[in-house]
Order: sequence, then structure tokens, then C-alpha cells
Amino acid sequence: MKKQIKVVAMILLLLTSIAAPTVSFAKDHIEANVLVENFSDVNKNHYAYEAIKWAQQRGIVSGYPDGTFKPNAELTESQFAKMLAEFLAIKDNKGDIINATTHWSDRNYDSLAGYGVPLNGYFDTVIRDKPVKRGVVAQAISHLTGNASSLTEAINYMVGEEITTGQNREFEGKDLSKFFGSNNNLTRAQVTAFFFRMHKSNIEEATGIAIEIHKNTEGLSLVGSANNGMSKLDNSLRTGKLGSETPDFSSALLPISDSAEYVNVNYINEVISHLSSNTINKIKEKGYQVTMTSEGIVSTNYFTLGVSSEIEKVMKYRFSYREDIDIEIVKCIVKDLSGETLTDADLSQTTKVTKGKIVITQEFEGVKDIRILR
Repeated sequence: MKKQIKVVAMILLLLTSIAAPTVSFAKDHIEANVLVENFSDVNKNHYAYEAIKWAQQRGIVSGYPDGTFKPNAELTESQFAKMLAEFLAIKDNKGDIINATTHWSDRNYDSLAGYGVPLNGYFDTVIRDKPVKRGVVAQAISHLTGNASSLTEAINYMVGEEITTGQNREFEGKDLSKFFGSNNNLTRAQVTAFFFRMHKSNIEEATGIAIEIHKNTEGLSLVGSANNGMSKLDNSLRTGKLGSETPDFSSALLPISDSAEYVNVNYINEVISHLSSNTINKIKEKGYQVTMTSEGIVSTNYFTLGVSSEIEKVMKYRFSYREDIDIEIVKCIVKDLSGETLTDADLSQTTKVTKGKIVITQEFEGVKDIRILR
């Protein structure tokens, strides 16, 4: 069993090179240590200049590799979750939301779930990557620092503490939600300014109901706490679906191992759909089960298959496998992906083998790697 774990770990390590162009982390979280004074799109006259400078020094925000901060870019919920967790120094010490997602922001959502923070994206990476609404931001912040239990209480708290002055003056005294702009999106600069004002008002730690939830005297699972948080969102803001302790894997093209972690059915189906139904059935017959997924990558107890993104100009697929796999499965997978037919002789070599657009190498003891080029 230990040997199997070691081999699978090596396969996963091998496949990480194909993951970089496809995972959400690469899209939303590649940032660079560019000093605020050097941001090409933030000068000293920008209304949020001091806020951005402070937030960068605190490690709450940073810039992008192209030397910009993108102050007017709409903030996604996952980006907000990271900023919120960093600002209040909320740590991921309650474990993981079981089998929910594989996303760069998982750690932040795990942290916030422990405090029952109202957010939509606990169980949905698509929602995480969409712009966050002002009302969601207000409810999340005020839940953690202001004991607010509703959108109305949240807006009153945000305005009362001068974290914001609202957005639509024509609705002041008439419609609180419209006055605040609850269903409008926010920019990176706007949310950074929120946190800067909180800092200047010494609102910098979780309190009240959030702390009581974190004590978890009811013995809730992290999934249960996340569900409670999501349920607190106003109906006008709620887009997420509640999570389950036992996720529904019934639509997966391959069976899931009982010990699997970080499994996303969509990722499984996106990758495995590149194989023929005949090959998929053979994999099932052999009892191979999914143990882990990432965007563009599926790992089973015997092999890992990666599908590169369109921006990868050289390699189209990468397939790594344990040498005690049924060799006919290897042949079927390669045939489906490349159209090439491999022989026993091709697969038994210990030196590099090139056949058409296929490159076979022995990467580790007990592990072979097949790259299928474009």
C-alpha cells in the first residue's frame, strides 16, 4: 500500500507541469511584488492610493506581473474571500470542506466556513470566479465584525461605521438596498478602500456571533457551518447551492474511490470524455477509481491523465501510469488520444521512445510517462 501511495504521488508531481496553463489559480492568483508607487495604473492622485499602499504592505493585495494593480477590475468572490481572510487574519484550522472543490481559494473558503461567513461559492468554483455583489461583501464583513444577521443590518453597519457612504443617493431614506447598491459589483480599489477605512476605525478582528460560531458548541461539520453561512445571505443575493456531506458523484464517467479527496465531477467528465466509451468501460471493469482531480487532470489509483489548455502549444495530453497497470488499458487510452497503436515492445523500453507525436519516457522507478504532442 505504501508503494502504491508513493507511486501515485510521483505521478501527480509529474503531471503538475501540464496543470499550470489550465488551473484557476493561474488565472486569478498570479500576482507580483510590484511596489504601489510603480503601478502603472495607480498614481498618487487616485482616490484609493493610500488604501492600496497600506493593503499591499499588509499583504492583503498585490499587483500583477505586467506592473498593474487593475483598480477598476471587478472583484470576484474568491478574490474577496482571500482579502477578507487576510485582513482579519482568519486561519484555516478547521479542516477542509470535504470533496467540494479544487480551487486556489479553497484555503480561504475553508477558513471562512469555520466562522459561518455568508458567501455563495463554498461548493461552486464557477460562482467563486464571478464578480461579487456589494450586498454579499456587506453581509460577510458585518457578520464577522458587526454581529449583523441580515442584509438590512449589514448595510446599516457598513454605513454607520463609515466603511461606505452608499452608492445611489436618490434612494436614500426610500430603499436601503438600492441606496447601498446591493446587487451591483465592486472593483478591487473599492473593496481595498473598505478595508482601509475599517483599519483606521480599528475594526480588525472577528467578534460576536462569528466567534461563537467558530467555537462550534453544536458540533457542526465544516460543510454544515458553510451551509449556515450561505443560508444567511439575503434571497436577492443567494446564488449558491447548499453542500452535502456526501457529494453526488453519480454523473461521473469513472467511479470515485471512497478515500478520494478534492474530487470535482466536472473535471472528471471534461478529461475522461476524450476517451471512447469502450475504453471507459474497460477502465471500470479493471476497478480503477478516481482518487483526485484538478482542472484538466484526473488521477486514479493506477494512472493520471492530463489535458492541456489551448495555450499549451506543444503538448496536447500527458498520461502517466504505474507499470503494474493492465497494459491493454494503456494502449486503448493512447489510441483514443492520438490515433496511434502502441505495441508491447514500444511500452517495454526503458529508454526514450518516439512514435509519431508520441513520446514515451521512464520518469521514475515504476512510473512511465507518455506525452502526446499537437
